[in-house]
Amino acid sequence: MDGKEEDMIMRKRQMLTWITAVTLGMSLLSGCSKSSGQAENTTTAGSAVSSSAETKTSETSGNNDLKVVREAVMSNNLDQWLAIIGTEKGFFEDEGIKLEVTEFAAGINTVDAIVTGQADIGVLADYAAVNRIGNTQDKTNLRILFRLAQGAGNSLYVNPDKVKDLSDLAGQGFITLPGTAWDYWNAVTYEKAGIPEDQQNLVRVDSSQAGLAVMTTGQGVAFWAGGVDAKKLEEAGMKPLVSMDEIGLYTDQYLISSTEYLAENPETIESFVKALKTTQEWVEENTDEASEILENKLKVPKQQFIDKFGNYKMDLDFPEEAVEHFDGIKAWALENGKFAKDYDVNDFTDLTAIKKLYPDKVAE
Repeated sequence: MDGKEEDMIMRKRQMLTWITAVTLGMSLLSGCSKSSGQAENTTTAGSAVSSSAETKTSETSGNNDLKVVREAVMSNNLDQWLAIIGTEKGFFEDEGIKLEVTEFAAGINTVDAIVTGQADIGVLADYAAVNRIGNTQDKTNLRILFRLAQGAGNSLYVNPDKVKDLSDLAGQGFITLPGTAWDYWNAVTYEKAGIPEDQQNLVRVDSSQAGLAVMTTGQGVAFWAGGVDAKKLEEAGMKPLVSMDEIGLYTDQYLISSTEYLAENPETIESFVKALKTTQEWVEENTDEASEILENKLKVPKQQFIDKFGNYKMDLDFPEEAVEHFDGIKAWALENGKFAKDYDVNDFTDLTAIKKLYPDKVAE
């Protein structure tokens, strides 16, 4: 073999080696691209969870040390309005909180969200709290943090063609949301009207929106309502018959949480309370602007919010008066067989935060 042939063979070998290397490299690159693509797909599929975790990390470190608090609110209720306003004005963020709000039809739904770990804080009206604690007192982890507000703004809306006096409710459909304050309001209304139990006809619905629908179909002739719901009933031809004030009714609303969350997040609870207090005080001084914020967010005329705010006495407290009010409803519920045994409301409160921040707002 001469030198020329050897040189040709050597070049062929170099070319073969180069081709093999390129082929192998492209194969590896293809494999890497595929693996990378699969990893990207996995990340994309889990992006909601991943970004949530990343957000919480930044919120608890780099972004003003914000702490996520999940609040369950009632639709068209004061707690929802305060959450919207406090967030819009930056009061929660000022206290280091990023408030995440989930809307529910009634207080009993917010309680379920807390019990199942979907929410950290929620609202509950007095009768619903009395009833829920009464029926779960041996195992519940729910605790009342403070009274959010007192309200007596609802009126009894009736079909004017069928009800002209409270006594006309006998035998006709009176709408209620089972397990909520509506049960208590309706019972007191029946008592005031002197209507015996065998002539009481409660129509059970699962939300105030469903109550409105039942009223318009004629299955129900009476429904306690206020605010947006009252306006819708008026538009449907219903008329207010009596107000809560006129029959001696008012409702306390409480903020509640779980024993586990309270034990693990005492500083966060204090921050939340301070932010909520700031929001309440700002609303009282700026009701017109507050109602405008709600109009923009909820697409409801601001005058309805102005009127409704006027029906609330807002404060973060739990004085002796609140204990007596709770006990009065509890006595009625126990007497009417809503639960089997009595209990002390003080065993189901955790007033630590408001005692520390506002000691004059709590019963001795």
